[in-house]
Amino acid sequence: MEVRWIKLGSVTSTNSYISELIKQGKAGEGLVVIADYQEAGRGQGANRWQSRKGENLLMSTLLFPAFLSASRQFHISRMASLAICDTMDPLGLDPRIKWPNDILIRQEKIAGILIEHGITGKNISHTIIGIGMNLNQSDFPEFPVNATSLALEKGFTREPLLVAEDLLKHLMARYIQLKEGRSELLEQEYLERLFRIHRPASFRAKGKTFNGVIRGVNDYGELLVEQGDQTVSYGFQEIELTLEG
Repeated sequence: MEVRWIKLGSVTSTNSYISELIKQGKAGEGLVVIADYQEAGRGQGANRWQSRKGENLLMSTLLFPAFLSASRQFHISRMASLAICDTMDPLGLDPRIKWPNDILIRQEKIAGILIEHGITGKNISHTIIGIGMNLNQSDFPEFPVNATSLALEKGFTREPLLVAEDLLKHLMARYIQLKEGRSELLEQEYLERLFRIHRPASFRAKGKTFNGVIRGVNDYGELLVEQGDQTVSYGFQEIELTLEG
């Protein structure tokens, strides 16, 4: 795969930029877009990703995983989450994956993922993997989940472009594992990193708060929560893991 880098000073969002290039027929697999600043950085749903100009990693990558059925699209999220952890480990961080799209240090968010797919028939035609990683910013607005950064955790900074290059290396290595059919390995490593797995936790779903235990994530990306004598599967936006206490 030939990698093509586009470096931008400011953009609406790196995911949106790639989407527009796809519409124009100007985007191939391996395209990577990074920006110093996003005017309307996006998270999941109505959430926004806020980052100071030039201080953090804002990056999107385009892949063509036509070998993957749309029903198995969560494999891409597993792959991206593990690639971020692979990037953070050598920096002395101990990241954990909070289902479905956050990377935490302890209980504070250091990175987020926004994945957008194009579907043709029953398979994925293209995938845009957007990643925001807090590197050099030392103070943040108030969020529902407190934010942290490499600088706050370790006391040193890193050039975002250098981290982007390292992240892409790890992302491509995980992508090869997925293409080679090694999804069981990805699942095993993902569960080892999953925040609060096999530990009692508090959840909110359908307006109610209850206690349960995360037992895993199935191939459809649903969170498996043990509640009493049964294990219930929840899709994205159907359940929230609270970080109280």
